[in-house]
Amino acid sequence: MTSQGLRASLEGIRAAKTALTDKTLSQHKLAIALGITRQPVSKFFAGEPVSRSCFVQICQHLGLSWQKIAGLPEDITSELTTTSHRNNRDLNILVQEIRQKRQDKIQDQCGTLQMLDIAQAIPLVDIYTTVYVLEKITSQRWLEIGDLLKEFCFESGFERLVKDQVSQKLSGLEAVLLYSKLMVLGKPAIGKTTFLKYLAVECNKGELQPNLVAIFISLKDFADDFKDNSDFNLLKYISQEFLSCGIESESTLSLLIAGKMLILLDGLDEVQVEEVNQVNKEIRRFCQTYYKNKFVISCRIAAQKYKFPGFTEIEIADFDMQQAEAFVKNWFVAVAHESREDGEAIGNLFIHQLNLPENKQFRELAIIPILLHLICLFFQAKSEFTFKPAKLYEQALNILLSRWDETKGIQRHLVGCNLNLANVKKLLAQIAAITFEQSNYFFEEEIIQTLIVQCLTKDNEYFRSSSELLNQQAQYGAKFMKLLEVNYGVLVERSQGIYSFSHLALQEYLTAKNIVLNYQEQSINQLINHITDKRWKNVFLLTVSMLPDAETMLRLMKQKIDILVAHDQKIQDFLLWLHQKSNSVTTQYKSGAIRAFYIVCVGRSLEVFLKGSNFPQHQVFCHSSSYGLERAMIGNLAFNPELAIDEFLTSTFACAGELEFACNYILNDAIVFDYDHALNIAFDKALNLVVEPKFKQFLHNLKKQLPNAQSNPYKFRKWWIEHGKFWNENFRELLVKYRNICHDWQLSKQQIELLQQYYMANKLLINCLNTANNIRPAIRHDIEEKLLLATTQIKQ
Repeated sequence: MTSQGLRASLEGIRAAKTALTDKTLSQHKLAIALGITRQPVSKFFAGEPVSRSCFVQICQHLGLSWQKIAGLPEDITSELTTTSHRNNRDLNILVQEIRQKRQDKIQDQCGTLQMLDIAQAIPLVDIYTTVYVLEKITSQRWLEIGDLLKEFCFESGFERLVKDQVSQKLSGLEAVLLYSKLMVLGKPAIGKTTFLKYLAVECNKGELQPNLVAIFISLKDFADDFKDNSDFNLLKYISQEFLSCGIESESTLSLLIAGKMLILLDGLDEVQVEEVNQVNKEIRRFCQTYYKNKFVISCRIAAQKYKFPGFTEIEIADFDMQQAEAFVKNWFVAVAHESREDGEAIGNLFIHQLNLPENKQFRELAIIPILLHLICLFFQAKSEFTFKPAKLYEQALNILLSRWDETKGIQRHLVGCNLNLANVKKLLAQIAAITFEQSNYFFEEEIIQTLIVQCLTKDNEYFRSSSELLNQQAQYGAKFMKLLEVNYGVLVERSQGIYSFSHLALQEYLTAKNIVLNYQEQSINQLINHITDKRWKNVFLLTVSMLPDAETMLRLMKQKIDILVAHDQKIQDFLLWLHQKSNSVTTQYKSGAIRAFYIVCVGRSLEVFLKGSNFPQHQVFCHSSSYGLERAMIGNLAFNPELAIDEFLTSTFACAGELEFACNYILNDAIVFDYDHALNIAFDKALNLVVEPKFKQFLHNLKKQLPNAQSNPYKFRKWWIEHGKFWNENFRELLVKYRNICHDWQLSKQQIELLQQYYMANKLLINCLNTANNIRPAIRHDIEEKLLLATTQIKQ
């Protein structure tokens, strides 16, 4: 009976189920509460044999007598109870004694982290951020590229891929409690080692698995210590570790046999290729021999193809914004050595700026702890996100390609190829440029292998002259792709046989890097052909920031932008008016900035037309001038009476158009009333600013014609349907006569769309001008002065 364990009787099962219900527990929650797997709990309630210790634990947690649940006679249960208590007491005492002896060693081995470019070791508990895991391994899914595109979302109209966070995530600690044998997989530098060290520290403190003794083993160190004599023996290694803490080998063996250890094996991917098969064999043998213990093994997700029997695989999930926020606040206290109050305040400032629309590319990197650490280092230097993105991406690339492994003393094989780090970067830049040009965010395995071979044979004499490599291109392409995935983590397998770059920001950066590496007017012209394509915006900005001389590129951009609208006479007429109107305003600002201001004002009135025509775009130009082209040129426009009057009047006219549209097409009275309220506020502000008496009186009379929305909603809506168009036309006539604004340009939807592209391209040009290095003042002045001008004016 002792060897077979205990089983619940039928009456005992009924009593246990009743107790489970009374305590509002499920079998799953009961297993977690006990720190055991689901399997013994399921067996218990199925009346199958369960180990005595588990059986007693379950009954005690449910408040039941385990003897009665098992249906054993009193004399037998008394004997078993005495023996079990004695054995458990002796083992528990031994566990506590050994944990006490190993406390300093665990703290020394796992209690601190050595962070990149930080001189001092950081206490792990001060920087640790809760880890979440995925129970479904990303690369093991069978999804098509179309499925992956649906799984990723496109933010704010820009084609920025951001991983959808609907996937079910599980706390890492909960996973450790659920599964007795766990394989923790993850991308490079995502925090696998940190997680295992945290498990060791928490177990040693008694916060996690208080009845177990933790041991943390670096598999790289284990392999290095035994490779000379090929005696890869985990029992010997653990015994030596414990012996150094004054623990006899007999006690170590007793714990292993009784299943009283939490064995943490870190970095299977860090074992050299020559030793990995022997290490795998020893892990399998050891886990089967001492099967009662809990095991956690960590490995890079792309490196682990060998399956250990009985192990459940999980994948460490990327940081979400809540985890990133927690990490950042801890970082500025623990790493930057700020006070808790100041550190959290700086952390809040960091998170606020990180969430700004212009910093969305940095948020993509923030999902990986080591790259978020890098962003914090950059931010710490200036207390704002004013650093050059290209410098950050280059450092991020260096970390993934070499620096992270160098800090851990790891050398990874390059499968016999003749490439240095610069060659690898060049290869990645070529692949990124080709795939980005084709709008391929995801690509099948065979395609990327072919691209690798093409790029290698094109630019590398070693590969062109090697007949062996030329004859085995497919095999070599596969090997090198695996190198990029396993060793560097720059390519990620998103589904079975389907890959992407680990971050869209890195794909953009590498695309720009390829343009700079192959700089010539032809390559710049190819880039400039994408000047109206929103997804190329960051490539433009990155390219000009890396070019030692970007004046040629800026000149070609200006020419391309002017050509966009050169052959559309209506738009040319509009640009002539824009110049005339801007020159009529007395201000200290640059003329190009004033033209940008008025083109935004025009955009508001054009939106009324677009809504009435069911045009698919929601905005013509940026609504808020603080994010418009004029801000890119000179910052926020200070108060100017002339500009303020025109801004409020165009806003009022646009609001009146919105109200007319709402009354005709929106049945919700609450929305209609909101538009009416906004119109009245805008009118009042405009009237307060207008000085010319006659014009002010006309506006006042126009406002008096408006019906009261609250008194009779039906009549209010009816009035707008019948008279709104005529009223708006009268309003327009006044604005044209007295302010020379809100003209009816009679542009088609295609022309409005072209005008929007023209505006956004000009904004991109100014942003590039502000980003570029060493631009001569004369070149800057010439570009800014000729911004948003008609073709005839540019040639003057």
